[in-house]
Amino acid sequence: MRALIGISLGLLFSLQCHAATIFTNVTIFDPDTGEAIEHVAVQVDGGRIIAITSDAAPRPMTDDLTIIDGTDKFLIPGLTEMHGHLPPASWGKEQTEETLFLYLAGGVTTVRGMLGDPGQFAMRDRINSGEIAGPTLYLAAPSLNGSSVSSVEEAVEKTKRFAAEGWDLQKIHPGLTRAEYDAMAKTANDVGYPFGGHVPSDVGIERALSVGQISIDHMDGYISWLDGDDHALTEEELQRAIQITLDSGTWIVPTQALFNTFYSSTGGGTALTDAEVQTLLDRPENAYVPKRMLAQWHQTAQSARPSAMATNNRQRLLKAFADAGVNLAMGSDAPQTFSVPGFSIWREIEVMVDAGLTPAQILDIGTKAPGRYFKDKDQFGTITVGARADLILLDADPSEDALNITKQAGVMAAGRWYSRADLDKRLSTIAARHAN
Repeated sequence: MRALIGISLGLLFSLQCHAATIFTNVTIFDPDTGEAIEHVAVQVDGGRIIAITSDAAPRPMTDDLTIIDGTDKFLIPGLTEMHGHLPPASWGKEQTEETLFLYLAGGVTTVRGMLGDPGQFAMRDRINSGEIAGPTLYLAAPSLNGSSVSSVEEAVEKTKRFAAEGWDLQKIHPGLTRAEYDAMAKTANDVGYPFGGHVPSDVGIERALSVGQISIDHMDGYISWLDGDDHALTEEELQRAIQITLDSGTWIVPTQALFNTFYSSTGGGTALTDAEVQTLLDRPENAYVPKRMLAQWHQTAQSARPSAMATNNRQRLLKAFADAGVNLAMGSDAPQTFSVPGFSIWREIEVMVDAGLTPAQILDIGTKAPGRYFKDKDQFGTITVGARADLILLDADPSEDALNITKQAGVMAAGRWYSRADLDKRLSTIAARHAN
């Protein structure tokens, strides 16, 4: 047997294959109870978890088995970015591959891409083949919105066409009329094609939930529905939102970190202080984005007018949803303002901690919940035999502190292992190129 001692940069990011791997003497968490199970061996082959045993159990004695020592470490499923944006075909090779890699570097092993470009099908194939490093991708079709749809007939035609092209869901943006939205929803439901995203103002939360929108992203529609810009939500209003959402089974993707800071007001908020803007600029992950993009983010931060009332209501609604068992999944809208792919999920975890969510709730929202959402596509989000081998090796216990999810010793995406040393080497190269 050989020990894992690192992989050359070229092999790591160009020719990764589904190597046979075993994590030894690691702690995992029971997928049903959340209880810690110590001294476990988790074996991976062909991109799948093939065995979970006591570390004392016999293991295969082969020359091509990679052994990763999990002593004093914790193994959890990979994180999922449920509202991410993926490179379009117009981006260059370097920017595309860097963006996909950044997701992995933050422990994000699955991305639900929420703004479709036809070139993303080929990009997904290249990741799946191991030609480039990246997360497993599920792809939303090009958006239906007030600019892309001008009639009921066009809404129906595009919904049918995108469904036939093989997109995983239909992205909805604001601007659709009620008639256009209703026609889209009926057509999508008739062909078994999910749709999700924003809630157009002509439609509203209640209608979107009643016709089966699979996800409502950002929660701004809830704040508008409940007039949450103007008053502190009452317990009765929170319960109303909980019940209507539970009844629908719709998924909520909050994107709290982004919206609390930049989009939690319709114009009546207060400007960020110079110190608050500087704190955003000082985030270490900004080293991995181009100077031009960082300058744009700086301008956005200077013009932001977040509402303390709306932000507090968003946080309270998130906590209420989590405690009530509403379908919640992690999303950050990367790479939007100060949302660096991969690392923006860390910021989302911070905001969820501030909202009072427990480590168990946050772990579920970031790992198991997306697996339930995509249960008809694949098996992932849990450490169970047969699941896709999307895993994060942690240096600290995430059940004690959810922020320990960010203390990553390495990431495995569909059976391909990326050690912290190798990830950091590539990150250093990216940072040197941008020189922020």
